[in-house]
Amino acid sequence: MKVIILGISCLLMSGFWGMPASAENSEHLEKLLKTNECIKCDLKGANLKGKNLKGANLSEANLSEADLTNADLRSANLKNTQLQNTTLVEANLEKANLENAKMRDAKMRNAKLRGANLNYARMRGVRLRGADLRETKLAATFLNEAILMEANLRLANMTGADLTGSKLNQANLDSVNLQNANLTNADLTGVFLNDADMRGANLTNANLTGAQLVSVGLVSAKLNNANLTSTNLTRANFSYADLSEAKLNNANLTKAIFSLAKLIKADLTGARLQNTYLYKANLFHANLTGANLEGANLVQANLIDANMTGVNLAGANLTDANLPKP
Repeated sequence: MKVIILGISCLLMSGFWGMPASAENSEHLEKLLKTNECIKCDLKGANLKGKNLKGANLSEANLSEADLTNADLRSANLKNTQLQNTTLVEANLEKANLENAKMRDAKMRNAKLRGANLNYARMRGVRLRGADLRETKLAATFLNEAILMEANLRLANMTGADLTGSKLNQANLDSVNLQNANLTNADLTGVFLNDADMRGANLTNANLTGAQLVSVGLVSAKLNNANLTSTNLTRANFSYADLSEAKLNNANLTKAIFSLAKLIKADLTGARLQNTYLYKANLFHANLTGANLEGANLVQANLIDANMTGVNLAGANLTDANLPKP
């Protein structure tokens, strides 16, 4: 008898564990699919793959761990929604409202988010490789350790965003607003940041090797120990910026502005600095070996203890500059 009971118990248990996992409230799911609205609903783990939810009102709903692959969420209201570990691969979220949404570790590869509102969203570790984020609102958004490789962020507003440790390799950030953003330890290898506004941004230890930053505004930015090797910084504005110990070897700094900038112990080996404005710049102990400073303005610049071996100073203005001792 005991054997029979035990066998039945095992069968029941195996049947239970073999059932598909689904944590969403079935009534809430039915309501959403019928009315396109489900405020504060429990839809955790729901299968909404490929669903048409255009203009849906899901504010404050729990969609964590849900599958929204290829879903149409254009103009949807997802304000204050929980989207932790949610799958949104190739989902369409154009002009959706995701303000203050909790999106940690969400999977959003190739998602369409053009014009979406993501202000104040918490997106730590979110995977947005290849996503379309043009013209998005990302002010004060938490994107720590986010994967944004090859993403298109052109004209996005990322004022005050936290991108610490994020990966932005080959991303398009042309004309983006990154004022006062935190990009400490970020990987920006080969990124496009032409005409971007990065005033007051923190790029300490960031890697910008081979990046394009033509006419970028970096006034008062922090670039301590940043790697800018072979970067194109033509006409960039570094006024009052701190580039102490930054790596700028072989960088193109033609016509860049470094008024009152700190370049203490910076590596400018082989850098192109033709017609660069270095008024009162602090180049103490900087390495300028083989650099081209033809036509540069070095009025009142501090070059004490700088290594100027093989430097081209043809036509440079060194009025009142503090030069290294012979």
